[in-house]
Amino acid sequence: MEKKYEVLKSICETRKSCRSFKPDMFPEECIEQILNIAHKSPYANGRKNWEVIVIREKPIIELMSKTVISSIENISDQMDQDLSFLFKNYSKNFTFFNKAPVIFIPIFRISPTIQSILKDNITPEMLLWERDNSVKSISCVSMLLILAAESLGLNSCYMTGPLLAQEELAQILKLPTGRLIGSIIPVGYCNN
Repeated sequence: MEKKYEVLKSICETRKSCRSFKPDMFPEECIEQILNIAHKSPYANGRKNWEVIVIREKPIIELMSKTVISSIENISDQMDQDLSFLFKNYSKNFTFFNKAPVIFIPIFRISPTIQSILKDNITPEMLLWERDNSVKSISCVSMLLILAAESLGLNSCYMTGPLLAQEELAQILKLPTGRLIGSIIPVGYCNN
């Protein structure tokens, strides 16, 4: 048992978020290994109403990046000049995923467990609670993706900033109605 703990501890201690990737592709089998670990994740209500999309196609990744930039511009245009400057500065790292050779995108559907039980008597607080359960659960999936990548000698980063363009990204990815993006996780070899 101690040996397993030490291996996990080592992976967690050496893991660092990578924000600059080499363009080099890594072995295809690593993608399957990462997905295999992610599918071991616990999930609220015991339901696995989620999946992980893998994007390798540079034109799609570039379109996603341009979409996030456009959303940043639209949002900052609605702010006064000082706030706009701060927001643009804050959000400048929302698109570095476009340098990674592969991005993993965990997506999920909010599970309407309480809604189906309470029907018309559900409160806004209960709806929020249900949504939060799904968000917390997809975060577990994301963490396993990151740790799996690290265990294979790859680097990654947990990104939620790009999700300010959630609806537009969902259209690019052709997500079914009701599916949400949990995070964007670029994976590759770090450029530092």
